[in-house]
Amino acid sequence: MNKSLLPLSLLTLLPLQGAERLLLAAENQVIEVDRAGRVTAVLKHPGHSAIWDAWRLPDGGIAYVHKLGLAVFDANRKLVLEHASIPGKLGVQSSGLAVLQQGQRFALLDSGAGEIRVVDREGRLISRTPIPDLGSDPLFSRYRMLRESRRKGAFWLVQYDRNTLLEVETGTGRILSTVPLAPHLNPNPPATHHAFASLTPGDGSLYATTATGLQILHLDAKQNRLASWTAADLGIATRYLLGMQKLANGNIMMALGDYHLKSASEGRDLLAEVTPKGKVVWKLTRDRLVDQIEGFVDPKSGLEEMRITNVHVYDNNKLAECLRVKR
Repeated sequence: MNKSLLPLSLLTLLPLQGAERLLLAAENQVIEVDRAGRVTAVLKHPGHSAIWDAWRLPDGGIAYVHKLGLAVFDANRKLVLEHASIPGKLGVQSSGLAVLQQGQRFALLDSGAGEIRVVDREGRLISRTPIPDLGSDPLFSRYRMLRESRRKGAFWLVQYDRNTLLEVETGTGRILSTVPLAPHLNPNPPATHHAFASLTPGDGSLYATTATGLQILHLDAKQNRLASWTAADLGIATRYLLGMQKLANGNIMMALGDYHLKSASEGRDLLAEVTPKGKVVWKLTRDRLVDQIEGFVDPKSGLEEMRITNVHVYDNNKLAECLRVKR
């Protein structure tokens, strides 16, 4: 029997091997897998699509951001909190989530409204932070990703089309840092870059990915380039480089998107673990997932796509520590 047809209750009761789990934001669902590529749980809620980011919570629940807002589920997959996107002139688009205070608060990046909103577990509004109005940019192309800064009371966010990272002060929206990626992007071969993700590993440095440009950058605290790799340098077959997380061993786990495939082979790799020296030591490939879950079938190509945009790695036996990671 195809596991994609199994109900969630049976998927979650399958025998588990090892404690490490990888939670994947994947278009209209959230998927949990182990290192063997075996799906151990799936969460899919009606009406939720364009899921950009998903987090496992210390109580076993899940929080994610989708186009229409924030959704929080308890350990039994019951929806316990929703916070809606606010329509702007061009529509709605929420594209970033940061989990705060060990899951007691959530910060939502609302591109349509042009602000970051923090709410608590009861849905009470704690703060609103204005972000620069990118009204000249299409709504989809404005912002991606939201992460807490090392600086207390601040967030990092990504200007997608403008290839710039911003650090903004909570509440005021004051720009604390601006990091343009353009000086560090490879001119050859020519590629259209769109900044997608940032990662502050805790040592003052900064990682960034460009989605369509297929480049990962590592910058020091003074914005000097420490390292740079393209998907070709890493030997990765993917359409996009997207979200990432620093692992306890110092490596980076990267989400690799397979949107708009022209052939299955160009989207072969869905996750990759990369060392600080730019060596890939582990990959999760499409062929290990497509028979277990139902992905998104692109109407133009007819190909099934997993559309993974972000990954959260954690120890399933130590959920109380699952948020103590650098994402």
